[in-house]
Amino acid sequence: MFPYSVNYWFYLLINLQSFLNGELNIPTDEAFVNAVQSYVEMFLRSDRVTIMVRHGGCSISDFRDIFKNNIERRIRCLPDIAGLTKDTVISSWMSKFDQICRGDEDPRKWSQQRQAATSEAILSKEQLYDMFQNIVHIKKYEHQILYNAMQVSLFDISFL
Repeated sequence: MFPYSVNYWFYLLINLQSFLNGELNIPTDEAFVNAVQSYVEMFLRSDRVTIMVRHGGCSISDFRDIFKNNIERRIRCLPDIAGLTKDTVISSWMSKFDQICRGDEDPRKWSQQRQAATSEAILSKEQLYDMFQNIVHIKKYEHQILYNAMQVSLFDISFL
């Protein structure tokens, strides 16, 4: 997964705080609000998380998994509700959490955003090539020299 940037982490904190302040029109119950509040205060605002985000040590899925583990522990302690399984509650709470993280209130926008993200995620071979060159800090001509040298080395080894 992609690491959190400081800007996205701050955006997440703002969205969660907006939810806690009642500024987002997301139907919920008191238990979910308490779970979100605990997550924000005890986890997201901790010094360790701040340091990990600054150094790129956390991914979006890490934060989502931590929230899920947190709510699973909370829900397992709650008494059973007739006609409602605990897995259903967890699923519902996770969809609400995802909705808050996205910062939108309209579920119809989700599929449009996913389609846009998918089309942006598909890169051409040339774009991938340029991206990898930037990652390893090698210029195009240097890559060609290394490639040719490796081919010569492999050719020499095959005759041994």
